Amino acid sequence: MLVTVLAVMAVRPVAGLAAPVEPPVEPEPPQLSFEPGGYDFGLQSLNNGASQATFQLRNAGSEPVHVDSVEISPNGDGSFWTNTMCPGMTLQPNETCWVQVYFAPRHASEYAVQLRANAGPYSFTANLTGTGGRATFVPGSNPTDFGSVRVGSAGTTREIEVTNAGNMPGGMFIAVIAGGAIGSFQLLDENCTGVELFPAATCTLQVRFQPVSEGVKKAMLGLFGESEGPTPIVLTGVGTAPVSGPTPSAAPPATGAIVSGDRPKIGKRQPRVQRRNKRHRLAIHDARLVLRAR
Repeated sequence: MLVTVLAVMAVRPVAGLAAPVEPPVEPEPPQLSFEPGGYDFGLQSLNNGASQATFQLRNAGSEPVHVDSVEISPNGDGSFWTNTMCPGMTLQPNETCWVQVYFAPRHASEYAVQLRANAGPYSFTANLTGTGGRATFVPGSNPTDFGSVRVGSAGTTREIEVTNAGNMPGGMFIAVIAGGAIGSFQLLDENCTGVELFPAATCTLQVRFQPVSEGVKKAMLGLFGESEGPTPIVLTGVGTAPVSGPTPSAAPPATGAIVSGDRPKIGKRQPRVQRRNKRHRLAIHDARLVLRAR
């Protein structure tokens, strides 16, 4: 009898104690992923359009996921942007949507940003990298000073070396001297135009300063690239007074020349002229006589 009572008491809850409560089930966090997980756009020329890459945003979990937004982070200078229909969509398990990413660098520098999809407090990213490239032509001396040169002299010649200090090849299609005292500077020779200069490569321009008058002279040598603005090189110099010296003596007159103040001596030729005219008059007279006789 005692054993039975103890068994009943063992299965009855103790008065005043609550039944155990099951812990709440936490919802499964969203599982979004980008395919591919990252992309390198490589070296891209400035001012040459945009390159693009396509990503798939996939729901890799077992529950539906609502996509709140897709963005580039940090946004930076706007060299990256997206085109997508993903924001606002609810992706079922294993369902995807596409994201188009564009890269058009605005500066010659390296870029590292993230493509980011946001779902509630969760974010999912893919790494984006790229480099803005351009050819940058840098003259060895700017301004280039030719010093003082006398007017009327042979002039002074300088060689100006130009280096591609950029991170990608480039070329120039014309080099011209324009603006200012263009008559006092001449581009004699160059091996820059029409040649593709790789990074760190150089070319040379040969310029002469031959002032046409006295005073400070200044002009601009412009190098125009295929896609970049002109590279200006300032040319300066001073024209000084020409060399003064004694007036050269007059050269003796050439043989047979008539000296100023003299008169040609025609007395000896005059009889010959008179005789010739007399013969002409006689011939005309005889011809008239013949005509009358007929």
